[in-house]
Amino acid sequence: MRFKSSLLALIFAAYNFGSTIKNQQIMFTLKSIKTTIFLALISSLALSSCKKEKSEEPSSSLKPLLLTEFSDGTDVTRLTYNPDSSVRTITLNNDPISLDDNVTYTVTYSQNKTISELNGSNGTNIKATYTNGKIEKAEMFNGTIKYAETEYTYAGGVINSSTISLVDNGSKTPYFKTVLTFNAAGNISRSDVSMFNPLTNQLEPTGYVLQQFDTNKNPFTSLGDVLLIFWQDASKNNTIKQSYFDAAGKPQEVVETTYTYNAQGYPVRATMKETEPGQQPTTATITYKY
Repeated sequence: MRFKSSLLALIFAAYNFGSTIKNQQIMFTLKSIKTTIFLALISSLALSSCKKEKSEEPSSSLKPLLLTEFSDGTDVTRLTYNPDSSVRTITLNNDPISLDDNVTYTVTYSQNKTISELNGSNGTNIKATYTNGKIEKAEMFNGTIKYAETEYTYAGGVINSSTISLVDNGSKTPYFKTVLTFNAAGNISRSDVSMFNPLTNQLEPTGYVLQQFDTNKNPFTSLGDVLLIFWQDASKNNTIKQSYFDAAGKPQEVVETTYTYNAQGYPVRATMKETEPGQQPTTATITYKY
């Protein structure tokens, strides 16, 4: 799982948090990254893959473990929790929302235990709206200026899409949409991504990813809607393989990750291998702390 999205970083940097952008500037930015952009977005919406190895760091407790630190290369995420196991703070050394370094968000809740807002140590504010107990919208502010929002839709009580829009002086432009397909086990088996095309002013298909899963526990499920606000979707189990394709169905990349689990079936570290057609595989080390 990767909290940082290089795709959104590029767009938000160009957008400059609410300042007006000329159409030709937007077109240039999108054109320059269109050939590689969809992989970054899908990666940010898909969890790391895993295979089972010899277990380490056993824990005798039967209580579900809470993830306190996740490290993916240079990206580190740290979490603290309230007594009821809800997320209290999330600290990111690379924040995908504001693009600032070392930002801590404090999560506040309404009386019915849904998220009310997240307040960043850098002044960023994220307000959440719920309908029938499901998060419907997350609005992002820099001070009093609203610069982005994410809208969520559901089918049968399960999330099936999220749309990220940028906002300029009250005008909203949808830039990315992800549609999720779940398998019978409750895992995301396919993610389809569409991206804004400035030539047509429409969201158009950009690519998709197919995923396969193990039967082990995914530690990110304990984060609840905090994941959705940071453009992540946690499946019940851990992904063992991710196959990426462009809009025409041409293979782009395969990601496979081998995990070491503790006695409770939670991953404690991993080696991720990424392979692109015609290229030598690259690897990255991932660690989990509870």
